[in-house]
Amino acid sequence: MTQPVNPLSRFFRQPQLYIKLPSLGRWWAPDSLDMPPNQELPVYAMTAADEIMFKTPDAVMNGQSTVDVIQSCIPNIKNAWHMPITDIDTVLISIRQATYGNEMQFVSLCPHCKTKHDHLADLAVIIDRITCPDYDKTIKIKDLEIFLKPQIYKDFNSQSMNYFEQQKLLAVTADNSMSAEDKLASFAKHFRQLVKLTVDQLVNNIAAIKLPDKQVVDNPEFIHEFFSNCDKEIWNAVKARLEEYNKEQVAQKTYHLTCENTSCAKEYSTPLEFETSNFFD
Repeated sequence: MTQPVNPLSRFFRQPQLYIKLPSLGRWWAPDSLDMPPNQELPVYAMTAADEIMFKTPDAVMNGQSTVDVIQSCIPNIKNAWHMPITDIDTVLISIRQATYGNEMQFVSLCPHCKTKHDHLADLAVIIDRITCPDYDKTIKIKDLEIFLKPQIYKDFNSQSMNYFEQQKLLAVTADNSMSAEDKLASFAKHFRQLVKLTVDQLVNNIAAIKLPDKQVVDNPEFIHEFFSNCDKEIWNAVKARLEEYNKEQVAQKTYHLTCENTSCAKEYSTPLEFETSNFFD
């Protein structure tokens, strides 16, 4: 039997804009992205159900709402959990553009006189600034060649666990109701977990390591074991490169402003944070 056609289908939402991902589809897992031949992904406005998802605290906290809304608004993205972090800002900004338009209000605080100012950001300008760091640039150190990659959204989202472990460490040190013995045991437990999460976070950015004999190691377990036992020089070299990439991406979203307080009128900069907790409010 022929499936009846919904007469309302012609009134369904239509793409509001098209975007190219900074990654151009690299580093996506197989079947997680349906890349069109022209590499331009259609972006739809959020539905009422999508907006409700962003108002569900548990779903926002675990990242599920972000994944669901991305896949709803950009159907070519089949599994947003496997989205490289290089594409996160472009994807979220484009969804906001498609839903609310190009302008976004934000507040800045002058670091000199502490005056608050209201601004309008042009999201079209910001999205054009976003580029992909050069992950093809390897790190050569101590006869090793380290190949990098961006971590995926699933791993990026789990960094919140790292933050919570840090908060637990601070809470333990400040809890005067605990005995010194209990405090030491609790501190050791959370510290071990924090160390593991820190190693995990760095290893998620490692694609492979080439040895002096040209052998290439890409087994995640071997790489994790290596970074749990390597010397400080190698660790710091990778950490410094990743921090460099992070600064590049922050700079692309930074606004350079002049204080509107006439008694101050000094220049300052402020980065825009695209957090789902307030970005889609």
